Amino acid sequence: MKKLTSAASAIGALLLPLAAQAQDLKIGYINKMGDHPWFVAEVAGASEAAKAGGAEFVSQDVQFNADLAITTLDTMIGDGVDGIAIVVPDRALGPVVAARAAQAGIPLVAVDDDIQDENGNPVPYVGLNAFAIGESVGAELANFYKAAGWDKSSVGIVSIEDRKADTCMQRNGGAEKALLENSDLSEDQIVRAAYDNTMVNAIDVMTTTLTANPQYENWIFYACNDDGVLGAARAMENSSYPADAGIGIGIDGSRACDAFGNGRASAYKGTMWLNSANHGRDAVNILLAAIKDGTELPKETFSDPEFITMDNFGDYQAQLCN
Repeated sequence: MKKLTSAASAIGALLLPLAAQAQDLKIGYINKMGDHPWFVAEVAGASEAAKAGGAEFVSQDVQFNADLAITTLDTMIGDGVDGIAIVVPDRALGPVVAARAAQAGIPLVAVDDDIQDENGNPVPYVGLNAFAIGESVGAELANFYKAAGWDKSSVGIVSIEDRKADTCMQRNGGAEKALLENSDLSEDQIVRAAYDNTMVNAIDVMTTTLTANPQYENWIFYACNDDGVLGAARAMENSSYPADAGIGIGIDGSRACDAFGNGRASAYKGTMWLNSANHGRDAVNILLAAIKDGTELPKETFSDPEFITMDNFGDYQAQLCN
């Protein structure tokens, strides 16, 4: 009996440090612009993920102060965090941030803004993939097109483009690729219309496009953001097109309340909402996996957008329309 008791005690002694280690995990999160809704939601998502993973969570807003970012990093390391996620106020901080984390032997993840170490190697990154977001738009446009049952020859496609922003052109490029790959539509049906990223200008350029192309009865359109798509939908309304003659899907969710709040159908069929809380969750989750299981940090982790339509708008209304 004594041997059994001794063995049990020995096993318990071994397990206690492991249990304590799991309970004592601490994740640090450094972000900029802490009063901006994007980062408020992002930090909240990170905090939720840490709690769900059984870890303590500490965060610090450094606004755009590079010195404060480094000081905060040093403080968190000194306080014994097991992993750090950082939204750098300046990408130039990358080599310093990466070196400090490496010296401390703790995993580091860059969020929203990608950074590199002193050798030019990218730090594991969590954020958005503009082209992939566009592909999500294009795939859904193709689904709506198939459901509409339009004859191919009746359809015009409008790529509403902010040509001064590379990210915007990547989004449009992804939408075009996925739409054409998932439908019988072709590139020669695309009209390219430049806009300045505002709804007012999108109304103007779409109105011009409609007037110049009377051969098309139905329209599919996409843009860099919600303003571009809702503007195009408003232009169709102003030109007396029925709601079911247009299919547009936006990006960012900023106009979902305007489009769906009154329950009235329009050519604006949906939006890819970029939920920053997912960035925070993803960053913390991959850090915890690396710490607990030794899982290698992925080089890139892209957060998927959430597709909002009239049908599921009620599930998002409280978050988007306050």
